[in-house]
Amino acid sequence: MGLASCGGSGAGLDESGRPLTGEPTPLVPELQSIQQNVFTPICAACHAGSNAPLGFRLDEGFAYSMLVNSASVEVPALLRVSPGDPDQSYLIQKLEGHATVGGQMPLGQSPLPQATIDVIRQWITSGAQAGVAAATVRSAAAAQMRATMPVDGDQLAQPPREILVQAEGEIDVASLVAAGISLRRSGGDGTFDDGNEITLDGVSISVHSLQPTVLALSLPAEQWVPDAYELAFSDNFILQFTVLQFIGGGAQ
Repeated sequence: MGLASCGGSGAGLDESGRPLTGEPTPLVPELQSIQQNVFTPICAACHAGSNAPLGFRLDEGFAYSMLVNSASVEVPALLRVSPGDPDQSYLIQKLEGHATVGGQMPLGQSPLPQATIDVIRQWITSGAQAGVAAATVRSAAAAQMRATMPVDGDQLAQPPREILVQAEGEIDVASLVAAGISLRRSGGDGTFDDGNEITLDGVSISVHSLQPTVLALSLPAEQWVPDAYELAFSDNFILQFTVLQFIGGGAQ
């Protein structure tokens, strides 16, 4: 399977408003290049959006937090990407077709050329960096955050294994935690302003990455019940989602 070109016919502008050059963007061992050449045109055909298979997203803005230092659910002993160790990275095992669970990726398509996989291997060997370092964000209120969870009314059919939240840069995690992180459910009525909300205890927080900062929040499985939920980081980031019923499974 060939790599997708980010170029064009030489006329007009691309979707970002840049001139089309007609030349493909070369694949190099950097996340942005891998995203443009592999994850977006090939992997994200399936693994994108809130309906991605088993919640595993590789669309732009989510791939890093879903991959780097994030444990595989199929083989929990392995990280999807273990910085510095491509052989023990589940992503490589799935792409090369020797993972102990499931089929080779991309599923149902021709395998990626080994030369392409070798570039991804080199990115991992070099530390699986996010790319050009963003400015450090010391104030939690100033951090631009995104979460790998459905938002604003989307529904989950299974309890999330973890909620990943990624900032645009490096944030002061201690200050963020001190400012207050809460997870609560509506109490069965789907609203969060009538006083019957239930604050959930036992939320654990771990740091997957510092630059950019990626936090993983998890909750004991027995505390998840069908209801509407709200995750709040102080006053600057609120994520709401609904769990209808749980059917098992998890992200790859």
